[in-house]
Amino acid sequence: MRILIVGAGIGGMTLAALLKQRGMQATLIERAANFDHAGYMLGLWPLGYRVLHGLGLYEQFAATSIECKHYEVRDNHGTLVKNWSMQPIADRFGPNLSCTRPQLIKLLQTALGDADIRFNTAIEAINQRGEAVDVTFSDGSNETFDLVVGADGLHSKVRSLAFGEQPYYHTNWGGWVWWVDVNAVPKETFVEHWGAGRFFGIYPTINGAGVYAGAPIDGAFAEPGPGRQKRIREQFSGMGELVDICLSALPDDSKDLFFWKLSDVRSKEWARGRVVLLGDAAAGFLPTAGIGASMAMESAAVLADELSRTNNQFLEHALSLYVKRRKHRVESTQSDSRHLAKMMFIKSATVAHIRDVATKFYSLEQLASSIAKAFDEPI
Repeated sequence: MRILIVGAGIGGMTLAALLKQRGMQATLIERAANFDHAGYMLGLWPLGYRVLHGLGLYEQFAATSIECKHYEVRDNHGTLVKNWSMQPIADRFGPNLSCTRPQLIKLLQTALGDADIRFNTAIEAINQRGEAVDVTFSDGSNETFDLVVGADGLHSKVRSLAFGEQPYYHTNWGGWVWWVDVNAVPKETFVEHWGAGRFFGIYPTINGAGVYAGAPIDGAFAEPGPGRQKRIREQFSGMGELVDICLSALPDDSKDLFFWKLSDVRSKEWARGRVVLLGDAAAGFLPTAGIGASMAMESAAVLADELSRTNNQFLEHALSLYVKRRKHRVESTQSDSRHLAKMMFIKSATVAHIRDVATKFYSLEQLASSIAKAFDEPI
């Protein structure tokens, strides 16, 4: 079976590694030049990283990750609202492990051996004809495949070509991302400051703590260049000692800094003919629940499972089974992420205060009910 995976991100790399383990070689294309700047921090729940057990990569992954033992929410001025222990989840299912995206992708690459990975390559056109898919690449070349997997993220070109434009969900918030010394912040705790018109999250990894400083996208907050550092420091002043420590590590205006707009997407269709979507291309995730990467890895495992139990003649039926196994589960957890965004990203000081009082009485399971339920459901 000739398989093209568009996008060498977490979902695409996981799928390629699992297929190789089953004796199926895929071609991967990636529009970036390499994996050196493949993203920032992420947390993996057992839902996702248990795939690494089957690939023989879990021990290596765990040894180079930080276990998140506590999830802590603070208010607009840095006062503790709630500290949840992650131990009950860890004892029953496994810990939440924090790493960087490049770290995980490069680990998955070790399972691919001499796989065909083409960097600086994008897809320009797809033409389905019977049991074949003709693909035109960005260099003008053409190849034919039996299956095209769109694992090319939130702004998927495969999704656009195969299914047309799909509805995005916009929070109208966004934020700046940078790194601080991991020794300057709590090492085993994810700390989030849920403010009024501002949000500040600190997420430790073994290589440093990733910071996300978010606010509504209006005015000059999202503007790069001169005055950026001053604007960010003013926006998040008075949020407490931890925030001040992170703000002191904020790069100056001459340095590149990533601005992350908080939006997601939900494709109405995941498969049509011999084109199928995977990960954020099918249903993108806000980072609010830290579940997107885990869902992508789960979906990759299910797709690899279905592909390993079919042949080219019945491929489209296998894709339909993949969609039936994944779509509802993924969309339910995506809805949880959206619900959390509405709790985290509030402009009104009055509403934020009411939210903070209510949060004291929430359990982790209540905070993200579909995600908690997913731990105990088969895929």
